[in-house]
Amino acid sequence: MNGQQADKTKNHPLLGGDRGEGKTVNKNQERYRSAGVDPERAGSLIRGLMKNAAGVTPLPDSFFCQLVALPEGVGDKHSWLAISTDGVGTKLMLGKQTGLLNGIGQDLVGMVYNDLITCGGQPFAFLDYYATGKIEPEAYSTIIQSIRGACEQCDMPLLGGETAEMPGLYGEGDFDLAGFGVAAVRNTEILSPARTVPGDALVGFPSSGFHSNGYSLIRKVIGERRLDLKAGHTFNGVTRSLGEWLMEPTRLYTDVIEAIRARDIDVISLAHITGGGWFENLPRSLADGCCATLDGKAFDPPHCDLFNWFAEVAGMSRAEMLATFNCGYGLVAVCRPSAVEGITELFPDAVMVGQVVEHTEKSVILS
Repeated sequence: MNGQQADKTKNHPLLGGDRGEGKTVNKNQERYRSAGVDPERAGSLIRGLMKNAAGVTPLPDSFFCQLVALPEGVGDKHSWLAISTDGVGTKLMLGKQTGLLNGIGQDLVGMVYNDLITCGGQPFAFLDYYATGKIEPEAYSTIIQSIRGACEQCDMPLLGGETAEMPGLYGEGDFDLAGFGVAAVRNTEILSPARTVPGDALVGFPSSGFHSNGYSLIRKVIGERRLDLKAGHTFNGVTRSLGEWLMEPTRLYTDVIEAIRARDIDVISLAHITGGGWFENLPRSLADGCCATLDGKAFDPPHCDLFNWFAEVAGMSRAEMLATFNCGYGLVAVCRPSAVEGITELFPDAVMVGQVVEHTEKSVILS
């Protein structure tokens, strides 16, 4: 893309829209802000507080996880520890409303595990934090068992954690979850945005649903549209209640990272599409001077039915959806074009969703 073409994309909706005094205002997140969540404000505060705080690592400070060098004399000098922490968010409230808590633990593990694997690391330890006003044994047992089961699927053992009862801080039946994971990765196996170049392909791996993001907006739409969570809906040829669709746990991308480690597929970088959708997350997997262009048709296959239905019900454009939700793909691989055929042979449901082009800003363009 030449300079003149690059200038033409500056006001594309997924590039942020209006600009003033160095600040980007993403109009596509207005619906999310109306639900009480302002991702840009939070991001601005975090960047300000953490400026110059990070140590020296091979990954950008905005990456999905961070690497920590082992102290001199401890362990392998050619290896790094990768660390990540996250929570489930307001999906917990919908779980409490529907009584569908069996997958909440997997949501917690998935948010951390899927972040850790973006660097190519092998997760090997997980800790959980469960906070509530008063422990309700049935819900507590269901959630902890779900966490443990998901950890076993990931080969990332649950080593312990913290359970805190704080009456007065949490109301009756309220609780919150957080998790912390650790992985290891050798220098030669790090997946890094630094290696991405214009011409690289973007391959998306289908999500299991909304995962654990955007639920403040989802709950707002449920209330405004008076949606019946018990009503049956058919998406991708499967009929379930709306509540079950919305509470489907986060996909654990164990099969994808295992194939990468086995060198069956040559992946350069990975993006975990979580809070902030494609607009916030895909650029984190790109090098400076690179931009991602997305093929709008990639979001029409049957596994995207749930998102397209929600967009219609909520009155949201595709650009607005992409700025908040994963829209059918929870993990995206950046790879050389020659690797796409091998990836789709191993993963028939994987879809080439776009490509990397030259641009002055790390950004996303929907074509």
